[in-house]
Amino acid sequence: MDNDTPDTKADDAFEVIAATMGQFRAEMEHFDRLGTRIARRTGLIMKSVFAILVLSSFYLLYMIFQMSSNMSIMTGHLESMYGRFGSMSGDMREITRLVDSMGNNISGIPQIAASMTEMDRHVAAMSGSVEGMNGSILAIDRDMAWINLNLQEMTGVMSGISHTVNSMSYDVNEMAAPMNSGPMSGFWPR
Repeated sequence: MDNDTPDTKADDAFEVIAATMGQFRAEMEHFDRLGTRIARRTGLIMKSVFAILVLSSFYLLYMIFQMSSNMSIMTGHLESMYGRFGSMSGDMREITRLVDSMGNNISGIPQIAASMTEMDRHVAAMSGSVEGMNGSILAIDRDMAWINLNLQEMTGVMSGISHTVNSMSYDVNEMAAPMNSGPMSGFWPR
């Protein structure tokens, strides 16, 4: 009797199909577990990136606020310095007028005594104007020191912003590294 009856062949075919389907199911379950694990990692990476971006945005806003405060302080000092330069210009005009008046007083020889008295008065007025100029120069020196300090603070703020942006770029590249390695490394674009 021949063992290759149609019933036996059908049973063998069903066994082969069942074994193949079982193997296919095992592979699909393996891929499902792998996909679930990749999805969890991707979700964690996305949450981490979002948290870092939110924190970096708040830090950058704080740095920009600090820089704008320093700019307003510096603008106030520049305005003060401009006003003192105007005051100095007025003092110089007054000195020029007094020197011209002194020249006119010297030209009148018959009235030398009266002119000398007038000259003394003008010299006293000039001394007051020179003292005013000295005060303006000292105030300008103080303003320049404040401006220098504000510029140094702004340089520090800009350095902090640059460091934060570089750190964010490095963190994003580090978080993308798991997607570029592993069993699905060819799937993700680089």
